[in-house]
Amino acid sequence: MPAKSEFSRSKKPEKLNKRDDEIVRPESTEQRSASEVEQLMRKKRVSKHAPQEVSAKKAVSRFREVIEVPKIVRRDPRFESLSGKFDDAQFRKNYAFLDEYRAAELKNLALRLKKTKDPNEIQNLQREYQSLESKLKASKRKDFERQILNEHEKKEKELVKQGKKPFYLKKADKRRLVLTKKYSEMKKSEVDHAIKRRRKKNISKERKQLPFSRRD
Repeated sequence: MPAKSEFSRSKKPEKLNKRDDEIVRPESTEQRSASEVEQLMRKKRVSKHAPQEVSAKKAVSRFREVIEVPKIVRRDPRFESLSGKFDDAQFRKNYAFLDEYRAAELKNLALRLKKTKDPNEIQNLQREYQSLESKLKASKRKDFERQILNEHEKKEKELVKQGKKPFYLKKADKRRLVLTKKYSEMKKSEVDHAIKRRRKKNISKERKQLPFSRRD
């Protein structure tokens, strides 16, 4: 019996079935490391109909969207064009009664300040009194400014009807017009005091803009 050749004695390479060949190709395994092959085996599906494997390290969400719910879009009526434009004069007219409530509350706070002797309560009442007083002054100042500007607009409209070219005031011109009207209704001593206060305010603003080395 003839001796078998070395070629015939050597082991034949194992045949890979179709399924194994789809998982890992022998040509690619020679060039890739073991970790890459392992990742490829995990990602590669056995069949196109089989579900894809997902890593167990990734946490699965407990909430699932079973039925798609339409998103609720909320809108703020203050910033919507559907609600119309804001009329400051009409708003002030509708809520003018608040000033009466504040004035009555100021009188009540003044009476409580006279009666109480507790220093902590006095401090709280004084703070509340100053806050209400500043709100009342601010609302009166705005009403005064609005009245002056409305009068100016009425005069301009009448002049435009007569044939004058329309002229619109800038912010600085409006401020100057209000100050002129305000100072014209004040006494000389009050005007001097107001000018001094405004000058001090402007100086403090300028000092804040300077570096620390030049403030002294």
